[in-house]
Amino acid sequence: MTCIARRAGRFVGFGVAVALFLLPSKNLFAASPAAATSPAVARVPAPVGLWHAELIPSVGHEVFFDVKIIANGSGVSASLVNGTSEIPFTSALWDGAKLTLELANYDAKIEAEVKGGRLEGGYTRVIATGLAEVPFRASRKGRPAARAPQAGASVDGSWGVEMGEGRSIEKMTGVFRQKGGAVTGTFLSTTGDYGALHGTFDGERLTLSVFDGVHVYRFDAEPLPDGTLAGEYRSRTNPPEPWRGKRLDAAAAATFLPGSFDIVKPKDPAAPYAVSFPDVDGRIVSTTDPRFSGKPMLVAFMGTWCPNCADEAPFLRDLYAKYGPKGLEVISLSFEYTDDVERNRRQVKRFIERFGTRHPILLAGTTKTARTSSAILPLEGWEGYPTTIFLDRQHRIVKIHSGFDGPATGERFTKLKKDLEDAVEALLRTTS
Repeated sequence: MTCIARRAGRFVGFGVAVALFLLPSKNLFAASPAAATSPAVARVPAPVGLWHAELIPSVGHEVFFDVKIIANGSGVSASLVNGTSEIPFTSALWDGAKLTLELANYDAKIEAEVKGGRLEGGYTRVIATGLAEVPFRASRKGRPAARAPQAGASVDGSWGVEMGEGRSIEKMTGVFRQKGGAVTGTFLSTTGDYGALHGTFDGERLTLSVFDGVHVYRFDAEPLPDGTLAGEYRSRTNPPEPWRGKRLDAAAAATFLPGSFDIVKPKDPAAPYAVSFPDVDGRIVSTTDPRFSGKPMLVAFMGTWCPNCADEAPFLRDLYAKYGPKGLEVISLSFEYTDDVERNRRQVKRFIERFGTRHPILLAGTTKTARTSSAILPLEGWEGYPTTIFLDRQHRIVKIHSGFDGPATGERFTKLKKDLEDAVEALLRTTS
């Protein structure tokens, strides 16, 4: 998911934490006094199988996904499914009355009970301002099959998108794949993508949504007589924002957004870039340490809360494994939602374990104070996470890459990995 550092209304992973659906956490699903004193609920079999789920930030604008629960020995395991994208929950527990599905890497979980053949409960996640909560429900009953549009109507292909109004317009590229009435794809921005969007197009209405453990996004649109699309975008309970899209040919799609290496620049390209921050064990690590001397480096800005950073993590892991023996060094700087140091250490340790990361990840601060960080002050045009800085052997900034096009972007994901690897090989060829 695109993780930017501006426009709070369009953000969860976007640099400055914004609440999803903030409700008093004590009351949303609190038991009534009568329920608290009622006899224990009879233990029922685990709700194994495929559940068609939705989060409900507002009625009529549900965000759809699936939950797959399977028996695992004496317990259960589960995964979160968006179209063809499947994310395992870090733990799943059925105690005979309540299902708890945890996404520990995001400090998030879904808790639900079986009621009338459905799962009902809520999704919660720790954020900078407290606890975000969104109602959740799921049914075994499948959703109606996507109705194929008449006369071959299709949104397949690339679209130039403008979101917002007046001076607050953001340009994006929509990349959609349609099969019958089913649509998958994503929106690309200058800081990454909106993840594995999926939904339907029946010739009269386009609906796309995604829930990946962090983001709760929904896009609706209708085709206009001139062949464009017009509709609304919703993120959690924030007010809807208008968006418009026009078809792009291959040449226009390639240039609709600025190049990802052209967005962020160093204020002083001749100055060595130097940062010092603690690792998860509290040890200070600096780019001026002897271990990094005379070596080209990548410095990656990230957050454990950022799905685009999670998309990038396996690539950085593999890049370090391949080029570390050839002299490349990599460090990541994590900016977290809270100033709770122990919590942030725990989340970074979970991130390291999740992806098998071998290079240092340092605790650089919070998303709230990132713009005044010594890591970001030397940069111009910085927008969010992830951002990756390429340093030569003197640790001068050679390139800066903004965002990361994840698996949902298809061919762009493959091309980006090659472009970044080519840039690393060029760094290693330098002698000064």
